[in-house]
Amino acid sequence: MAVGFALLAWAHPLLEAGATALPLMALYAMLLMAALIDLDTYLLPDGLTIPAAFVGMAGAFLYAPDRGLPSPSEAVLGVAVGAGVLVLINRVGSLVLRRFTDTRERLWPLSLDTVNTAALTGVVGGWWLALAAGVGQALASAAVRRPLRLPEPLLYLMWLLALVLVGAGVAEAWGVGIVDALKGSVAGAGAFAFLGAVWWWIADWRRADRRAPLEESGPPQDDEGEPVAMGFGDVKLAAPLGAMLGWQGFLVGLLLAVVLGAIVGVAQRLAGGSRYVPFGPFMVVGGLLALIVADPLLAWYLGLLGV
Repeated sequence: MAVGFALLAWAHPLLEAGATALPLMALYAMLLMAALIDLDTYLLPDGLTIPAAFVGMAGAFLYAPDRGLPSPSEAVLGVAVGAGVLVLINRVGSLVLRRFTDTRERLWPLSLDTVNTAALTGVVGGWWLALAAGVGQALASAAVRRPLRLPEPLLYLMWLLALVLVGAGVAEAWGVGIVDALKGSVAGAGAFAFLGAVWWWIADWRRADRRAPLEESGPPQDDEGEPVAMGFGDVKLAAPLGAMLGWQGFLVGLLLAVVLGAIVGVAQRLAGGSRYVPFGPFMVVGGLLALIVADPLLAWYLGLLGV
């Protein structure tokens, strides 16, 4: 850990970058502890991942403007996009693993139903409609004291069809192109995934006898005993990484994490080890690498595209 602190202090010296290194050091320590816990227990504690996201968003106010780090608004968007990418993998992948049967999750007022609603409406209306629809769904569920929902197989079939139609230019008449659709769906879903995680984390504090419904529960199943493609702890870990890197840097870090995880996972299976590989440590390593290489990698890739 001391080596990481030293590298951050060297990359962002106090006299040149002011307090830039301080929130990065705090994030580094919290993310490293979360990764080590996940490596040992397959658990990502809310007490580290959720506060780390707020540290990342608040820390963006301290970054010097010339350090290549996100602004406060970019950090908030990074939280939404980071959590959104992972939560959509969680929902769509788990739907496939359940053989397209509906989930048994029935939480309210903030729940995965809110995430699903925002994901669907974000495709056809962009970021702001996704936020409005998610708020409306949560308020309506609170008013009737039960979850208001569409079954996930139907909802994600509509989501896929909407993406195809938007990609074909159907929504251009009201100003929604494929980029706005993807941004609205991913960031809308991620915003409510993160808000839901915060909601149930606080609720668990208030009712210590109740297990947090969105708490990570190990590799094979979620809290309802259903198979999952991506644990919700990883969704929550994506939030501070998005805050630290911004949405573009987060995507670079996620790509690096997937590559590293694939290499280690294959090697582990060839050696006769478990087929379960905690993804959190690879996300953290990929994110820390992205702090160094995201900008040159993006510049190289955009150069290949002639942008």
